[in-house]
This record gives sequence, structure tokens and C-alpha cells, in this order.
Amino acid sequence: MKNVAPYLPVLLVVGVLAVTVAVSRARRRRERATLAAQWAWLLREQEARRSAGARLLQVASVYQRARRGSKAQVRWCDSGRLQDAWFEGRHVPPGAFMLVTGQVGWGPHNRIRDVLYVGPAQVHGWVPASAPTAWQREQSAGRSPA
Repeated sequence: MKNVAPYLPVLLVVGVLAVTVAVSRARRRRERATLAAQWAWLLREQEARRSAGARLLQVASVYQRARRGSKAQVRWCDSGRLQDAWFEGRHVPPGAFMLVTGQVGWGPHNRIRDVLYVGPAQVHGWVPASAPTAWQREQSAGRSPA
């Protein structure tokens, strides 16, 4: 039997790398499954709250964060229409998908007549921007999110 001592450091490094890659892949797979489940939940909530006027939007950009809320431009998922919005009491993350109800009114600071006003109780759920993609990947892999 040959002496393997000179190869032990290389074998150790290869072993550590293999374990690191496996753990990293498993963690990403869990994160993707969690995001996919969140998106599936938001779609179910959207259907359940449709009669109450809840609609799904994506935060296109946030142009002001104040102590009392956020001013943002949102894109409605059903029409693609852009609209300015005020989220009272909430700092919304750019790209997030949100299920909301709210009222449209005059925006005195920017003189826009159709600003969407969303109060704290009018956000019925939200998910990060990466959730729909995670859901699609899980679907294409044959895994159905909860």
C-alpha cells in the first residue's frame, strides 16, 4: 500500500468543499421552497379577498421614506398600470408584491389626483420580489409549494 500522507491535505480540502457545496445547495433549496410557499399563499389570499376589493401590486420604486410611511410608485399586477401610492406607517421594500385595499385621492404634496392611500390595516400580505420566480422554479422542478 502506498503512502497517502502527502495527499491528506488535498483530500481534506476536497472533502470540506464538497460538504460546503452540499450544505449551500440545501440552504438555497429551502429558501426557494419557503419563497414559493409564500407566493402560493399570497395568490390564495388574493382569491379569498377579491370580493373585498383586495388587489395585487408590485412596488416599482420608493421615492420617499418618512417617519410616518413611504411614498412609492406601484404597478398593478392585473393591468400593468403605474400609480403613485402612500403607505401609512410602513416602509415598503422596492420590488415587493403586496396585496392591498385602499382609497384613491388627491396628493397635495405632489399635486397628483389619483394617489393610492394604503393604511396599515389595508396591507393584507406581502412577499419579496424573488417569490414568484422561486414559485416558478419549484413548479418546473415538479414540486408543488404548500
